Amino acid sequence: MPRIPRPPQPELVRLRKDLKSYLESNKITPTAIAKMCGLNQSTVQRFLAGDTKTVTPRIKPLLIYAGIDFVTRIDAEFQPAAEHPRIRKALEKVWDGEDETAEILASLIEAVGPVIQRTIHHGLR
Repeated sequence: MPRIPRPPQPELVRLRKDLKSYLESNKITPTAIAKMCGLNQSTVQRFLAGDTKTVTPRIKPLLIYAGIDFVTRIDAEFQPAAEHPRIRKALEKVWDGEDETAEILASLIEAVGPVIQRTIHHGLR
């Protein structure tokens, strides 16, 4: 049975545009950012060319490195972060069940995300 092509997720158009703008404004080539993120250059080129229809696990580090906000659906292959045993344990220690506390925790996690990703990608652990 032939595969029926799926249209790209709506946010992909914005993500590609944002990544292209990031590369241009920072004078970074697709090859250079691929190397910085530990990706194959062809992965970056395919994403920029519109050959990918979703935000794949390979693309996420690229977007995080560039500081581009993205939202993806949780695919079956991904474990939601809150279900990870270590994350759950940390949340249980600090979250009191209040919405206000959840907002603070979410803001803190989002704030440290780029630092964590840059640390991982630059081997600064």
